[in-house]
Formats: sequence, structure tokens, C-alpha cells
Amino acid sequence: MNIKRNCIFLLDKEKDKPDSKLRYRIKWDGNTVAFNVGYRVDNNKWVAEAQRCKPNTTHGKKKISAATINAEINRLEETINDTFFFFEQTGQIPTSSEFRDEVNKRNGKIVEKEEKTIFDYYQQFIIEQGKENSWSDNTYKRHKTTMNHLKKFAPDLTFSDLTHEGLSRLVDYFMNIEVDNETGMKNYTAKKYINLAKWFLKWASEKGYNKELAFITFKEKLKTIPAKVIFLEWNELMSVYNATFPDAPHLELAKDVFCFQCFTSLRYSDVRNLKKADIYDGYLTTTTIKTDEPLKIELNKYSKAILEKYKDIEGIYALPVPVNQRMNKYIKDICKACEINEPICRTYYKGAERIDEIHPKYELIGTHCGRKTFICNALMLGIAPNIVMKWTGHRDYKSMKPYIDIADKAKEEAMKLFNR
Repeated sequence: MNIKRNCIFLLDKEKDKPDSKLRYRIKWDGNTVAFNVGYRVDNNKWVAEAQRCKPNTTHGKKKISAATINAEINRLEETINDTFFFFEQTGQIPTSSEFRDEVNKRNGKIVEKEEKTIFDYYQQFIIEQGKENSWSDNTYKRHKTTMNHLKKFAPDLTFSDLTHEGLSRLVDYFMNIEVDNETGMKNYTAKKYINLAKWFLKWASEKGYNKELAFITFKEKLKTIPAKVIFLEWNELMSVYNATFPDAPHLELAKDVFCFQCFTSLRYSDVRNLKKADIYDGYLTTTTIKTDEPLKIELNKYSKAILEKYKDIEGIYALPVPVNQRMNKYIKDICKACEINEPICRTYYKGAERIDEIHPKYELIGTHCGRKTFICNALMLGIAPNIVMKWTGHRDYKSMKPYIDIADKAKEEAMKLFNR
């Protein structure tokens, strides 16, 4: 969430006076507040374009230096930006009074009388850690969802409630909550939220806010199965690549973007962010949005052909990428048209209940499969894992192991052909 605002420093000019009070006016979403900077500024020594006092000047009867006033301007700007960031991360557009109170609190003018709740600390955790570690939007979203679950679980929750018994009750809550008109989360979803809560509790312990350390040794007894890696095998990828949709240009575009992922290993977010300036003769460069990993990826004939097809589009971006939700729908439509309908069994647990679901493969294909398709096919083509990792940005073999296992199994099946 980004709150659009207009911020400007103004001189409150008074008739026949050579200097004026300096104030900072902020407008957003129909709200307006103004803060007194605390200094008077000589009218003829103020540079409106720069929003600063002229260097090496003094101001008012007290002859305050420009450096002192400009430093306070910088500090106030930073405080205002931090306050907007706070409200943006809470997903809240503040009223004028709420914004003023938060700024005053940050300036030390309001002393908090009420003791902070565990949710206040969780919000502090989200803001501090998100800023320090450059969290993605998805990480912010996951933690906000976790915090909301904790509020529903126990509105008056405290750190001391999260003993082994309290954490077990939290797991029971996840197992019985209504999700998408069904009772109970899938086990791996519940484990995800428990681990996110543990992340917060570890931070709170290190800060000295949390004295209950049961989370360190608590193990949720939820059976899970590793997620199956869904990808297009080479013949399926070629079927999609060679398909044409002359009467459906949106499908043609989605097909090209998805195939570009399959031939470069780029995530959806990185393809969407790829600029023409990132394309060179025979390779592209990018810094991944998810991990800030700088990558150099050589182009093959397929990825080159796709870039060539869209080289004359307007704007700075290399490809006109549809929004993710539409892309995922279009990819399923494309794969269905290409008859990629092999039945795939997906198994998961809800509590102790094992559930097997059969889906035609096209239902399970989305933008997240492009990168997996690249990795699996590269390994099955015999490209060494350490080379593939240089293209994908994987830093260790642990995260590559599921793909290596798939490639090894494919090689075993291929060897059986000699036995016919």
C-alpha cells in the first residue's frame, strides 16, 4: 500500500515583517495537517524551489544559522516519511488527528500511557524487520495474516499465554478454522503460520519483550508431504511454445511471457520488471526482486525469438506482461488447449486425515511453474547443477535437491529403454 501525499514547506508571511514562521503542510486523501518547524526564516533568504534556507545565512532576531534550520527540515521530512511508512504497513489511511498524534509521539510530545499489547509488538516487528531486510510484499502480507489469525485466536493474547499448551491450542485453532468454506487448514498451511509466529516470538525474545521461550522447543505434530514439483516436460513445453492463438491475442502474449520464463528461469516478478536496457547481445542481466541476487543469464534461440517478437513495443519494458492473476488463468487455458491433461495426484493432510486430489495437469500450471520448468529441463538435458544455479541464483544444493531428484528419476526411466 502506498499513500499518495503532497508535502511542502511554507512561510507564514506577516505584513511588514521581514521574516516568517516556517511550517510543513502535508495533504493526503482529503486530509491536511501542518507542523510548525520551530524557527522563523528571513523571507529573502528562503529558496522555495529547494525547500531550504540559503546556505551560509542567518535568520530571525536570534540569528539562527541556515545549517541548523535545514537540519531540522531534514529531520522533520524523515519523521513524516517514517510515519507514512508506518501507516502503509498497517494497511491504514490515517485521519488528520491519527497522523498528527503519531508524528507528535515520534517527536516525543506524547507519552504512551497504555501498555503495549502483543499485537503492538507484532506491528513493530513487521515495520522494523520489513524495513531492515527489504521484505517483499508477500512477506509483509504473510505476517499481517499471521497477526490477524492470532487476534482471532485470542483477542487478549499475551506472550505468557504462548506456553507449550498455548501453542498446542493455537494449532487446534488452525485445524478448526473456516477456510474457503471448509473446516480446517491444510497441515502445511498451519505449519507455515506457526513458523511465522515463531519468527516473531524469536525477535520479541531478543528484544526483551517476550520471556516465554516455549516456542523454541515446541514441535507441532502435523504430518506433511513435500509438495510435488509441477513443471512442463520438454515435449509439453514445445507444444505450448509452438501453439498459436491468432484469434486470442491475450493468450498469444501470455504464452510468450510464460515460455520466456521457461527458457530463462526468471520468476514472474522479474520478467515483469525486465527492461529493454537489461538486454544485451546474447544475454540479459537482472537483480531479482525476491532475493536481490544479481544474475547474468545467457539467451537461447527460444528466448531470443520471443524478445525479437516484442522489440518494437513502446516503453522501457522488454515484454508487455499481464497482471499475475490474469496470467495464471491464461496459462491454464493455453495448456488445456494444448491437451496437457495428464492426471496429477496431489496429496496433503488435514490433521490426521490424508486427502488425495486428482487434477488434470493444466489446472496446476501457473507462472510459478515457468522457473521450475527451466530448472528440471536443464538438469534433464545434462547441464551441471552448479551451472544451473548460476542462472537461477540458488545459493545451495539443498534448495536444488527436489529438482535434481526429478532429473535423476528421469534418467533412470530413460535407461530402461535399453531393456526393451
